[in-house]
Amino acid sequence: MSAPARGPEPLRLRLAASSLPERLVDVRARIAEWGAGLGVATDLVDDIVLATHEALANVADHAYPDGSGDALLDAMCTDGLVRIVVQDHGAWRTPAADPGWRGRGLVIINGLADRVDVDRTPAGTCVAMQWRLPCPPDGRPR
Repeated sequence: MSAPARGPEPLRLRLAASSLPERLVDVRARIAEWGAGLGVATDLVDDIVLATHEALANVADHAYPDGSGDALLDAMCTDGLVRIVVQDHGAWRTPAADPGWRGRGLVIINGLADRVDVDRTPAGTCVAMQWRLPCPPDGRPR
């Protein structure tokens, strides 16, 4: 299955943190639909959807405990790279050394994506996830 040279059009969403828990199912469906346009195996799209879900769930759980604020989602594909960026302007708490049965979002994200950069600043947090798409059967670079 070959993907478009540049992939689907970028997907940009601004999501109110107060509605994120209820909207995550819909957002997962939007990411899955966008990912289907990549023309890659369903397993890779599933990884992208799950990692994005975890990043957005972290915004709801950590960035805005009172529910005020927005999460920004940018999904793009160029030159054979998928890049998903989830950004907030909240204040994250430091992850616990032993998170118990919760707190594994970043571990999951790191296990699914080829590259993950987390930038925490006083102005908020940016989680940038990246996947290199497999070379199409014709061997030509995307």
